This record gives sequence, C-alpha cells and structure tokens, in this order.
Amino acid sequence: MKTFFLGIMLAASNVATAADDISGYWQHPEDPVWIEVVLDTGFGLAVRNDNDDTSVGFAVLKDIASSNQAGLWVGQVFVPQLDTYKSVELTLPDAHTLKMKVNIGFLRRSLEWTRVAKVPIKSADDT
Repeated sequence: MKTFFLGIMLAASNVATAADDISGYWQHPEDPVWIEVVLDTGFGLAVRNDNDDTSVGFAVLKDIASSNQAGLWVGQVFVPQLDTYKSVELTLPDAHTLKMKVNIGFLRRSLEWTRVAKVPIKSADDT
C-alpha cells in the first residue's frame, strides 16, 4: 500500500514539475510555426516555419530567465512588425499553454502557444 501512495505522489510531482517548466516544443496558435524553448540556454528557437524555411534556427525568444515571481519568466521576443526584440513575460496558465505577454507603449498583446510533444515532419502536402 505504501508503494501505491508513493507512486501516486511521484506521478503528481512529475506533473507539477512539467507545469512549472516552459522548456519544450510550442506551436503558434495561428501560423504554421513551431519553436523549441530551452530554459537552460535562455532561448526559444524556430524549429519549423512553413511560411519561411529560412527562419529555422532563428531566436524567437532570447534572454529567458526566471523572475522573482513563481510561474513567471521574462525575456525578449522578436516582434516582426517592428523588426526588433521587445520585453516579454511568459507564463503557463496550464501545462499545455505558454502565454507570451508583450507591452509596447500603450499597446498590449498576448499570444498563447500550445505545447506539443514533438514537431511534425513537414510533408509534401504542407508546401
């Protein structure tokens, strides 16, 4: 019986740890773009972009670091419309959603990326 409860506690702690880690693969909500976030390196790199293959390897996110607030990370996100990086706040509303919040002057933009287990392989139909 102790083993059963220990197993449940370990499983629950693994879920909690996963929910507190932004590392992994994320898919853009509107565009065919996937990034890989590696918290240890502080980068979120484009690993697939069906609209622009030349952007693969580009740092969509950089300087990612934990903040003083639990569940909040800060860094820089590339804003294509401005062709520059802007400060971003990253949160995990749940284990499957990465929310990026950018403030530019009086404007605020939030975007929620979806966690994926892996990036799908691009097929001939995706071109």
